[in-house]
Amino acid sequence: MAHPTRITVLISGSGSNLQALIDASHPPPQPPKLQNVQFVRVISDRKSAYGLQRAERAGIPTAYQGIIPYRKKHPDDEDSARKAYDTDLAKLILADSPNLIICAGFMRILTPNFLNPINDATIPIINLHPSLHGDLVGAHCIERAWEEFQQGKRMKTGIMIHFVISEVDEGEPIVQQEISMEGLQTLEEMQERVHQAEHVLIVEGARICVEKGRRP
Repeated sequence: MAHPTRITVLISGSGSNLQALIDASHPPPQPPKLQNVQFVRVISDRKSAYGLQRAERAGIPTAYQGIIPYRKKHPDDEDSARKAYDTDLAKLILADSPNLIICAGFMRILTPNFLNPINDATIPIINLHPSLHGDLVGAHCIERAWEEFQQGKRMKTGIMIHFVISEVDEGEPIVQQEISMEGLQTLEEMQERVHQAEHVLIVEGARICVEKGRRP
């Protein structure tokens, strides 16, 4: 059997999409959708992220990489703090020699200090984004789409898995899915509809990269 695809996952919160990836890599009760993969580490920028506990339960090494020490070191220069943080984050990841990096609810914008060394190592980075390519970019896309829905300006939204580039949420899409907003009564209903779709699509995006060797 070929060597497993080594995957690093970046998270910030509960890790429900991480859990979907973990579940998809195990056989019972069905054949795994993600075959021959190894999660080499889960990294969070928040110490309290529940996703770290999910990883530990699955026997996956974890690391907390927070921004606060960098802000203390550069108290008057947020840009320098971000660059130093990203430089060290890249070093941490490269030490594990992954073949794929998945941003699964990672809420930090990655700077060239991170992207350049990862790209030099030819490691693809993919991200889950709760909007279709060319539609909403940045943070709070679900809430923004909900506001437009309430104003009668939209009847659908979507999600995508895309390659990460320096332009936020503008990398080449790997797989996308439209999501109808018809019949939604509350923002919470919309969030649930989107999240359920995310759990499926993030597995599909990862599978495409693993099986077909997709790169940007």
